[in-house]
Amino acid sequence: MVFCCVFEQPCQQANLVLTNSDNISNHHVRLKFTFICEMSSASLDGNEVTKGMRKIQSMLRKFVEEETEFTPRKDGKKVAVHIRCFIVQVGQIDTLKEEFTCDAVVEAFWEEPQLNGATAEDIHWDDQWDPRIVFFNAVSVDRLEKQRVFFKGSSGQPWVRLTMHIKGTFKVAMQLFNFPFDHQELKIELMSDWSDKHMILCPYLDEKDAISTSTFTGGDEWYLHAHMMTCQGKTETEITGPDTIFPTYDVIINVTRRWTYYFWNIFVIMFLILLLTFSSFALDTGALESRLDVTLTLLLTSVAFKLVLAQRLPTISYLTLLDIYILAVLTVQGLIVILHTTMSVITNKNVASLFNIVSSVVLGVMVVLCHVALVIYIATVKRHPGEQSTA
Repeated sequence: MVFCCVFEQPCQQANLVLTNSDNISNHHVRLKFTFICEMSSASLDGNEVTKGMRKIQSMLRKFVEEETEFTPRKDGKKVAVHIRCFIVQVGQIDTLKEEFTCDAVVEAFWEEPQLNGATAEDIHWDDQWDPRIVFFNAVSVDRLEKQRVFFKGSSGQPWVRLTMHIKGTFKVAMQLFNFPFDHQELKIELMSDWSDKHMILCPYLDEKDAISTSTFTGGDEWYLHAHMMTCQGKTETEITGPDTIFPTYDVIINVTRRWTYYFWNIFVIMFLILLLTFSSFALDTGALESRLDVTLTLLLTSVAFKLVLAQRLPTISYLTLLDIYILAVLTVQGLIVILHTTMSVITNKNVASLFNIVSSVVLGVMVVLCHVALVIYIATVKRHPGEQSTA
């Protein structure tokens, strides 16, 4: 009888079979083993099955050991890996998916005493220590090229430069409360598979990070700042556990949304719709149907604007500034409907006329004050450091 066992899963799951081997990589592996078990006409020999499974385990362990990509550092010392980044191009920024495309060159430098006295021709990079740097927030990678270079530092000690040229799509958690007057920090998150006990990621001070703003393809909607920021840190213990903390390094690209499109196409139009809603106060106080026709028609128009806006934003648990404005307009229109309905039950014409004037003036003053507060808040946001826009 022939048994065919197929393992097609992440190696972390195969880790249970391999008695917690530390040499398991993060790649998907497909292994296929076939073994022959002799069986009698009545039943299958359990010993043969056990021997076959042990053979599979032995072959799988040997395979994983051969697939080990990284060599531990021989001296056991903690390594400081210095990072420098050059942003070649920032592509489209997708607010709905909270993603952006980027073409970047990341260089990692570290001192390598093991290469002291060696020449470039003598070095076999597959046998050397590797920092195991991964792009943690990369959704998809279109291209990833790696190149190692050996050189002498200013002190005469040997150094290694690892150049990684990556082009791909990166995930970013956008803060959209001030939308469409928002400022976003687009991050390329680097992380090492070595724990923080073995290495740290830090900035390379001999050369500055750089970014090319002339190649930015999303200039119609965003303004790309010429400065960059970096942040070194560690993974959170709540996610990886206290015994498996890894060093991280974030390259931060600053962009500000050009808000003029949303101002003229949403804010101004919603303001005009609100002004038209106040025109219903000019109708006869007894013409309830005419007043409600005007108010409810404009109210439905505002609802349509809100639905269109929802399609341009990701599903978030809080309201944006534009959401608040549209909901405020809807609230005022709802109050006007209530005022018209209340006015229709007042039988005294003089009282109804006075109520119409007072309610329209009070509501109008409230609307003006709210718009003044909105303008002040927007001006404060735009004056905040790092959030200037040329829109």
